[in-house]
Amino acid sequence: MIRARGDQPRDQRPGAGSGARNGDPFAGLRLVHFVSRLPRNVRLQLRDVVGQLNATYLDWAFSEKVVLGELVQLQANWSISFHGDDRIVLDRNERGHTLLIVDSSRMGAFLVGEARRLAEACDAELRRFALGDGIHPDN
Repeated sequence: MIRARGDQPRDQRPGAGSGARNGDPFAGLRLVHFVSRLPRNVRLQLRDVVGQLNATYLDWAFSEKVVLGELVQLQANWSISFHGDDRIVLDRNERGHTLLIVDSSRMGAFLVGEARRLAEACDAELRRFALGDGIHPDN
């Protein structure tokens, strides 16, 4: 079982949802919040991360494919911000995909920034939904 880091805020869950999709800010925010609590400098099996993520957010369903896609985006955002300094490492072994988050003094601030960006995107989507008479762009 993956143990969350104790120094991160607990249970700051955005509103209710259902199935996670790539590019969905609500799913992305949940993932960033979860990733912020993962242990550093420990290679984790992605399927174990997905299992724990689903156990943490019982009102959502995350597939490994969606989590991998969101982690690739997070990895790209890190590379753009810090010019290729690999701190979010995705790899494969005989059991499947792996995730390694290398400890860095900049990682906490980066994840907070990503969470804020995603929270703003969630607010914008909720506003768009409310002002558009409940019509979601996916409909």
